Amino acid sequence: MENSGILLVDDEPAYRAIVAALLPAIGVVDIAGNGADAVAAVRARRYDLILADIEMPGRDGYQAVADLRAAADWAREIPIIAFTTLGPTAGEQHFIDRGFDGLLSKPFAASDLIALARRWLPVELPVIPEGDRASQLADLLGREAADAMIDRMRINLLEAVEAIDAGGDERALGHRLGGLAGTLGFPALSAAWLALEHGGIALWPTARAITEETIVRLAVRNQAGFPA
Repeated sequence: MENSGILLVDDEPAYRAIVAALLPAIGVVDIAGNGADAVAAVRARRYDLILADIEMPGRDGYQAVADLRAAADWAREIPIIAFTTLGPTAGEQHFIDRGFDGLLSKPFAASDLIALARRWLPVELPVIPEGDRASQLADLLGREAADAMIDRMRINLLEAVEAIDAGGDERALGHRLGGLAGTLGFPALSAAWLALEHGGIALWPTARAITEETIVRLAVRNQAGFPA
């Protein structure tokens, strides 16, 4: 079977684009949106590294890692990294005890992902300096693609506000949007949504206020022709 580099198991399109842009030296970054698709990919190709989200449709990451280990002989030894906003008290050891080899926490900076790849992969990778995540995103993806990604986040925020106001699951939405906002360069927004994930609906007024402020700021900038 062909060696294809990295398999990313995640249902969020923004993470797929960012990971693929950050790791071009490895070659192919294959994508699976759920555990079943990941197992099919592992049966078709050999990978050097697998990044797997925990909260996914269908079988979650804890179940998926066991399925992946059993899908091919080589997968018993391949590094599989938990790629998640979850922050258990035991930290990385929590995931190692459940079949993973390590942890890449969301939100993450470009340098976080590069450092992880350097640890596990026998390839040369570029040095990504620490800095503003939004600027890094524009440098990696191009300004137009980065702006489009951030505008999609603005739409996702609008939909999430409407959903929570209508009684939707604030913890699941906090999980999804908290990690994404941090990776795209919105630390205050990220902290508010991640707090919502762990603290529940009592924290919604604060998260809602920060979200509305961010939505207005992004809309004003876009209308004025400034980068998001």
